[in-house]
This record gives sequence, C-alpha cells and structure tokens, in this order.
Amino acid sequence: MPPDRQEWFLNQVFCHRPMLQKYLRTYLNSDEDIEDVIQDTYLRIYGIQDYTTVESPKALLVTIAHNLAVELGRRRVSRATDAVADFDALGVSSGNPQLEEQFDARRRFEAFCSAVDSLPPICRRVFVLRKVYKLSQAEISAVLGIAESTIEKHVAKGLVRCRDHLRDHDLTGGTNSTDASGNVHRLKDEGDAR
Repeated sequence: MPPDRQEWFLNQVFCHRPMLQKYLRTYLNSDEDIEDVIQDTYLRIYGIQDYTTVESPKALLVTIAHNLAVELGRRRVSRATDAVADFDALGVSSGNPQLEEQFDARRRFEAFCSAVDSLPPICRRVFVLRKVYKLSQAEISAVLGIAESTIEKHVAKGLVRCRDHLRDHDLTGGTNSTDASGNVHRLKDEGDAR
C-alpha cells in the first residue's frame, strides 16, 4: 500500500527544506521571498494528483522552486520597467544632463543584458552566478557540479563574448569603424585625448 499523501510529502519533499533554502539563496535576496517560493513550491507538489508516480521528489522540488524564483525575478524586473515607463509617459523632461546619463546607463545595461543572453546556457549561468551574484568559484562548483577550472574558463569566455557582442552592435559607448578585412576598431570619442 503506497504511503498517504501527508506521509509521502513529509518524508520525500519537506525533508529537503534546508537544502532548498540554501539553493534559493543563490537566486533570491530576501528571506521573505525565499519563504514565499518554498510555500508555493510545496503547494504545487502537494497538489499533484498521482504523487506516487513521482520518481524523484527532490528533483521535482528543486525544478519547481527554481522556476518560481526565476518567475519572481522576472515579475520584479517587469514591474520596475513598467514604473519607469509610467514615469516616462508623464512627459516630465528637464533637459537635465543627469537624465541623459541615466538614459545612457539604462541603454548600456539593456545592451549588457542582451550580450549575456547571447551566451551559451552553461556559460551564461556561470557568468551570472560569478559576475552578478558574486558567488565564489567553489560555491558555483557546488551549485552546478562542475570543476572550478571550468568555471574560470566560462567566465573568461563570457567576458570576451559579451565584449564582442557589445562591440559588434556598437554599444560600447564609442564610435566603431570596420576596416577592409572586417576588423572592428574603436574610434576616439570627441572628449577622448587625441
């Protein structure tokens, strides 16, 4: 006779709570967000009709929690950009150089995000964990299960590819020129020393 739902949940899912909290800490900053994601994950798993067919409850737990954490992050970014769009719609303009700098910084940030999105999946995960979340190579190795030397190579590859992506799309902040052999050269800005 299969275990009842509550027994299965406690023995196969809930027992992994400490591991799940630690895992989510790499994606979420606040304890409140972590708890919200854990509770939503538990609700989804507990609601599975045929829970006895789940081959790896731990893997299911991590997958659902990961997807919910990513979705929470996307919603936060969307709300933030919607708020900026609402502010822009007010037509508040002052010709203030600070606003132009903010706009330029936003454009560069969006270009950087596009460059990171263009990386191969494992390279992108390593790059984001190292450069955005500031995890150590040992921490990334523990999370992704890859060697620290491989992490170092992915980070270097990510830096080069992001730089090239920004250069190819003329988003480095300067003016670029392409020579006859197809090589891109950065021209000096007007403010640069000649």
